[in-house]
Parts: sequence; C-alpha cells; structure tokens
Amino acid sequence: MKRILCLLIAILATSSFALDHFWDMRYTFGPESRPSPKIGVGLGIRSAFNSDVLFPLNFTTRLNKQFDVGAKLDINTYNKLDQIHSAIDLGTRYRFKPSSFLAFDGYLDLSDINASAIAFTLGTQQFIAKCFANYYELRAGFLDGATGKDGYVKFSGAMIPTLVFGQVFRMFLEVNTSFSIGNLRDDFMIDIIPKMELTFGGTHVRIDFDVGVMQEKNNDVKTIALYVMTAL
Repeated sequence: MKRILCLLIAILATSSFALDHFWDMRYTFGPESRPSPKIGVGLGIRSAFNSDVLFPLNFTTRLNKQFDVGAKLDINTYNKLDQIHSAIDLGTRYRFKPSSFLAFDGYLDLSDINASAIAFTLGTQQFIAKCFANYYELRAGFLDGATGKDGYVKFSGAMIPTLVFGQVFRMFLEVNTSFSIGNLRDDFMIDIIPKMELTFGGTHVRIDFDVGVMQEKNNDVKTIALYVMTAL
C-alpha cells in the first residue's frame, strides 16, 4: 500500500494546479456529499513544491439525520515557516433530502479580517448506477475574501462524476467553474480536478490534483494535495 501511495504522489506531482481560493471556504476538504460521521476529524497537506505549504485541519459532527456542523483551520506557511497566515471556517449543513443539502460557511481570515467571507452552498448527489454517481453543486460567496475588492458576489458551480469500486476505492473528476460579479474579466476560472480515494473502515485517504484552464496565469504552479479523514 505504501508503494501505491508513493507512486500516486509521484504521478500527481507532475500536474499543474490552479484552484480558486473560494473552493477552500468550507469546513470540509472540498465538495463532499456524504453526511458527517458522528464525530470526525481530518488533516491534509497541499504543497506547491516550494517553501509554501497549506495544512488544513477539520472537525465535523452529525447532530441528527438532518444537521451536520463543522470547523476547519487553514494554516498557510510561507518561506519555510517564516510567515504563517491562518483562517478558520465555521459551517453547518441541512440535509433536506437523503442526497441533497443546503450549507452555510463563515470564513474568518485571522491574519487579514478584510479577506474574510461567507458562503452558501446547494449540493445534491444522484446515483445513476450502483457504481456510478454524479454530484452537482452551486455556491455563492460574499465579502472581499470571496469576491475580491472590486467584486460584489462570487458564484461557482461544480459537477463531479464518481466511479465507485465497492467500499474501498473511488475515482472522482470534478469540473469546477467560478466567477465574480463586478470582477469578471480577472476572476473567471475553470478547473478540472481528478481525485482518488481509498477507504479503510472509517478512514478515507484522498489525493487531489487540479488542471486550471481558461486563464494562463492560473497554470504556473504545480501542487499536490493529500487528505486523511477518519471517524472517531
């Protein structure tokens, strides 16, 4: 298993990344259709293969069949830990159908209050077959942290076809687009994000990589992300 993970990391390390910061403004590690466990914790690492590294840590809990709540701490380190910027996200999710939910997140940048934001999410997952599902998501974000200084509201949409191989392995292909009203020319992105996830009991190990398109300036950074989420 260690050899497989090392091989996946080596392959993904050659891929180019460009991910809208709005994608991080939620208490989960990206779009997530599954209900939270009764108590769950997670940690991750996202590196640009230089001295800048992101360490996200999260906590989630299920209050009942309809409501989940969670928190995430993003620790951004720069120049070999010479600078550290942190942000915390507090969110809740209401599941109005077994596979559909509404979510609210408040994202507070602890280093720059002007970079904070709020976000609303509508998500739904549809199983087309036992081994294939589609997840759809629409989001709206407000305040400068999401829209930028000249924007009014940030919108994003995602579609994630998912192949399910039993209880152990899943493959995702997220297609995500985002733009800001009032700042459309400089803030319009389309990202293609392949993901692979292994499950060991109540633990999920996921590797993400992202291919940004539409804007050349978004494709000049190489990054890989690894997330580990477990139920306690």
